[in-house]
Amino acid sequence: MSSDQRSADPTTPMAFERQIRGALIIAAIAMVGYLGLAASGDRALMLDGLGRLHPWQWLTLLGLSLFNYALRFLRWHGYLLALGSRVRWWPHLMIYLAGFAFTVSPGKAGEAVRSVYLRAEGVPWSQSLATLTLERLLDLAAMVMLATLALSVFADYAWAASLLVLTVAGGLFLATRPGVIQAVLERLPATRRDGKVARGIAAVLQDSRRLLAPAPLLAGLLLGVVAWGAEALGFWFLLDWLGADFDPLRAMGTYAVSMLAGAASFLPGGVGGAEAAMVALVLAGGAEMGTAVLATVICRAATLWFAVALGIGTLMLIARRRASSLD
Repeated sequence: MSSDQRSADPTTPMAFERQIRGALIIAAIAMVGYLGLAASGDRALMLDGLGRLHPWQWLTLLGLSLFNYALRFLRWHGYLLALGSRVRWWPHLMIYLAGFAFTVSPGKAGEAVRSVYLRAEGVPWSQSLATLTLERLLDLAAMVMLATLALSVFADYAWAASLLVLTVAGGLFLATRPGVIQAVLERLPATRRDGKVARGIAAVLQDSRRLLAPAPLLAGLLLGVVAWGAEALGFWFLLDWLGADFDPLRAMGTYAVSMLAGAASFLPGGVGGAEAAMVALVLAGGAEMGTAVLATVICRAATLWFAVALGIGTLMLIARRRASSLD
């Protein structure tokens, strides 16, 4: 293996250190932002809120996040099985969790590193990338559907909620039409159709077509709604424990809207965009600044940063196992 290949391999010590360094830099920037948020709130109110939380409540929040990860892994694993891959579930779970170390990349694009690890397990690039693409599509659809909960509690915005749901349903319906992907394939530039990039795109689209049948698509969407709904439910629990009087639908919708705002910002992990939206929406719901800030920081710690820590820990375990196997 050449030096360039070794530096591109995410399992080498050099690349591993670079991955950890990148995540730590984003975490440090986020911490500065969180401290700035905390300074804008009522310190006594935030300390009182922290004092209200018992260990079992922290465990509940982390447990709901783990439930989210478990359901999304089952969906991912099931899709690869449907495409014909027979990767063992335990190493596959480790690879899936390792991808969370890259959650703080723009648009979570860094999670595509799973394809590198899966390739070593015999999974073709096209299958893992098709699964990743569909996962992103279904997560977006699930978040949009959950976001309508915030609108649905207001009679004046019921039409907007209905329109969003219909738009998502229409988009998913079009995606299941065989002619849609065929039309994309036919429009690949003729001069590059025989090229490596065009063949790769065609392979991903062909595998995506197999996953876009109504049954696997709707099953994946349902798992996505339940998985993300679990974290959204945890946000409502958190607001309630902190003394904020929030309707459960509005609280869950607020979480989803905040995640969409973070994704739309294209910032690493949505850091900054999601927090700003969450604080603003909780304040709009009548909570005090200290409560809004504390709820936001705890929510992001129990969801985003918990996932990143879990991913980094799994990456370390994978790197250690690989190093021992080479000795």
